[in-house]
Amino acid sequence: MSLTLILALAALAVDMGWVYLQSRRLQGVADLAAITAANDIGRAQVAAQATVTANGDGWRTPPQTTVTLGRYTGDAAVPVKARFQATAQDPDAVKVSVASEAELFFGAALLGRPSVPIRREATAARADLASFSIGSRLASLKGGLANALLGDLTGSQVNLSVMDYDALAQADVSLFSYLDAVSTRLDLKGPTYDQVLQADLTTGKALQALADTLSASGESQAASATRTLALAAGDRTPAHLDALASLGPYGGQDHVSGGSAATVALSAMDLAQALLQAGAGDRQLKLDLGATVPGLADTDVWLAIGEPMNNAPYMTVTQDKTVVVRTSQARIYVDAKLLGSGLLGGLAQVHLPVLVELASGEARLKEIDCGRKAATLEVKPSIGSLKIGDIDLAALDDFKRPLTVNRAKLVKAPLFGVSGKSDVALGGASWQAVSFTAAEVKTGAVKTVKTNDTLAAASASLLTNLDLDVDFVSLIHLGLGEAAILAALKPQLEAATTPLDGVITSLTELLGLGVGEADVRVNGLRCGVAALVA
Repeated sequence: MSLTLILALAALAVDMGWVYLQSRRLQGVADLAAITAANDIGRAQVAAQATVTANGDGWRTPPQTTVTLGRYTGDAAVPVKARFQATAQDPDAVKVSVASEAELFFGAALLGRPSVPIRREATAARADLASFSIGSRLASLKGGLANALLGDLTGSQVNLSVMDYDALAQADVSLFSYLDAVSTRLDLKGPTYDQVLQADLTTGKALQALADTLSASGESQAASATRTLALAAGDRTPAHLDALASLGPYGGQDHVSGGSAATVALSAMDLAQALLQAGAGDRQLKLDLGATVPGLADTDVWLAIGEPMNNAPYMTVTQDKTVVVRTSQARIYVDAKLLGSGLLGGLAQVHLPVLVELASGEARLKEIDCGRKAATLEVKPSIGSLKIGDIDLAALDDFKRPLTVNRAKLVKAPLFGVSGKSDVALGGASWQAVSFTAAEVKTGAVKTVKTNDTLAAASASLLTNLDLDVDFVSLIHLGLGEAAILAALKPQLEAATTPLDGVITSLTELLGLGVGEADVRVNGLRCGVAALVA
């Protein structure tokens, strides 16, 4: 009786083991067919059937293939079974079901048939990904102003040459290589990229990791300049790497396969500058430019950098058209002492305080054209305002409250004064489409999107809308009247607009911001690479 039972169990084990082995073989065929179909989604049925046929040897009956097109949502909040939705409208995923039969040996006598049906299915989704960033303005770096700004961002003195800045601007860095260097510096064990972005490190260490990456790729001058910035930044502020990038489907991985197809390249200057700005968020900086600005007697600049709205990153890797990247908010307050001339040359002190408020510029993905290896972004330039008036400097970096701008004393003289105030709003409320060709993606071309307002036109409008009041003390014995004073003041203010434009434009360029402008770049595309998702 025991021997009979043992033989029956052995027979059952043999049959069950064989059915399981055949089921695993069939699952492998379904997986291959799903990946092949997703990689050639326009011919999904043909591609899947060809893969199944090529792996059809050794089956009792030829496997039957069913292909369903659909869209896949890789959202952890969505139940696994609901992530694939069948649809023929713009599909990005394929579900393949493969059916065949597994032979029976001892079980055939009990069931009265030589085989049992088996069916396996697999789902694969295409990863048509675009990496894009906002805020990368590098066209006109000037060593002196750049050193002043980056010096205040680091909290120390920075002395880089124009050649150093050019080297940083021209050196491209692989984002994933950089994150690997960060992981190495922090001695992290097998972290995902999202874990690296959330790691606790200082701005100095983050810049040192960037220098390591540049050295490894042979960019020695850019690496040396980055180490100078790292030394100046030190360990005073946290790096906030998670404010730099959102990695989409790559975030949960600890490495990225695909070679050059998966490369996400960034300018070293972009990355260094973004690290410094993220570390200086909601902090006020002061630049004393003295008499270095032609046409102005003395210039002081106060600069406040805020976080992007909703803590959005500067760049992303995604296929989701709702993901938005943003620049930082910024406030620039320039107090310029003007060169006196004519009637006001010896009598009065003339100064012009200008406040520039910039909201976040925004960009999002509109389309990936894998056939042409091209992409189209939608961009909303930074909107904001220009104002003439006095403010509470202590509140400049408080972005949670609007600034109150009061009338400013533009002219101070022993016997009279002139006060004034002006306000000009800038446009930019609508999205604008910007296309990048395959060549522009490959070279990392930066494109600027502008509103209908320009800084020069806005500055001119500031003076046109300037509301002036002359405060008389005693002008009778001087023979002066209000009209004469205003006539003498107007050409001085007009002469100041050009140098003021230069100061404001240079600062916004260095910050990757613009008055009514936004700069965008597509850092890389990955097309047609399918992955199993179920």
